[in-house]
Amino acid sequence: MLRRQPWLVFAAATGAFLALTNASPAQSTSHGAFPGPDYGPADVVRIQVQALANNDTPYRNAGIEVAFRFASPANKRVTGPLWRFIRLLYDPTYRPFLYHKVAHFGQVDIQGSEATQTVILTVANGRRVGYVFRLSKQPGAPCKACWMTDGVWRIDLQEA
Repeated sequence: MLRRQPWLVFAAATGAFLALTNASPAQSTSHGAFPGPDYGPADVVRIQVQALANNDTPYRNAGIEVAFRFASPANKRVTGPLWRFIRLLYDPTYRPFLYHKVAHFGQVDIQGSEATQTVILTVANGRRVGYVFRLSKQPGAPCKACWMTDGVWRIDLQEA
């Protein structure tokens, strides 16, 4: 059973979990990434999640800066500037993104120019935390045809 908690801008219902894949944060090469039309929604989510796992590499809060780069203009109007976004990620509700050990990425659900993807994080103490990303393909400048994150919300995981 999932219970949604809002974070950032949007909170919309999604379907059940689909096939999950594992990703180790150590495999991240996302810190030099910038939004571009060649990235699909799954790429954007993976870049953000992996950057946050390695937040202080190569410098303090570099991962949060990467995640902010991939936030949509509408998202940035609510969560920005960067210093405010940094504070948001250090909030206990969202802190599991920072330095998590493993991320499981659900299948992307694309509906036209909008997409959602579930991510389950495993943190250092073994606890699992879930989030849903909502993205949209940008219609105009500054990044026309780029997938960017409109919002993320935390979901409670009911484990058997």
